[in-house]
Amino acid sequence: MSINLVHYLYAGFAPWFALSLLFLILFGRKGPLSPKRTFGTLLLTFLILWIPVMGWPLFRWIAVLEPNPSFLLTALLGIALWEKIGTRKLFRPCDWRMAWIFGALAALALYPTGLGLTLWDANSWGWRSPLPLVILLIATILLLRGNRFGILLLAPFLGFLLNLQESRNFWEAILDPFYGGFALIALAASSLRKRSQA
Repeated sequence: MSINLVHYLYAGFAPWFALSLLFLILFGRKGPLSPKRTFGTLLLTFLILWIPVMGWPLFRWIAVLEPNPSFLLTALLGIALWEKIGTRKLFRPCDWRMAWIFGALAALALYPTGLGLTLWDANSWGWRSPLPLVILLIATILLLRGNRFGILLLAPFLGFLLNLQESRNFWEAILDPFYGGFALIALAASSLRKRSQA
């Protein structure tokens, strides 16, 4: 299998997981879906994403927005989809909260520098060794504290070794605008909810 095909296929997982999750939430509003309807929804979503639009499958048009979905985004969408389909929860609320905290802090560390709002370029850290070492340290601390998000922080290393992404910048492995933006929104919403309950 060629490297380009691997990148091409990997880029389709995040849209498939996200659209499947959206459909399952919409279709399951009146109650849990049967296994047959769940499988049908997953298959329908897969087929929708392969509909050709002006010579490209639909998921490739989505990939124009983000050609390198981060491994963390893909894994988090996969976990959310698994939890929606099955009865077993893989992540506890504290694990989800850590995912949003990490995504928000990473977004605040990276994206302002890309807009020229700081004196340094954080994106260059992804080409050198310090960033992977920092992520490994954070993963170790979380694992020692029993937070399951620490396991997920190891996914970028595996994805990097398997060369699943086109980009070789480690930032792309851990963060993309969708994950960073959603993490900021989820964290802000959680803080507002806690403040309103106090």
